Amino acid sequence: MKKFHAELNGFIEVDCDQQCDADILLERILDEVNEVFARHGGIQDCAIGVSTMKEKPLKKRYF
Repeated sequence: MKKFHAELNGFIEVDCDQQCDADILLERILDEVNEVFARHGGIQDCAIGVSTMKEKPLKKRYF
């Protein structure tokens, strides 16, 4: 049987008041993704994490 290795890329943008809130939210999202991967018997190994996080400037002002 052959094995294939895939590298994923992309981004997740979340709205939060503080970066610590965004960290917690992303941790929960990644936990759910890992749970989905764990249910598939064909996936033998995976590692998903956040490599960078930075604040995105707002494009419009909120008053």
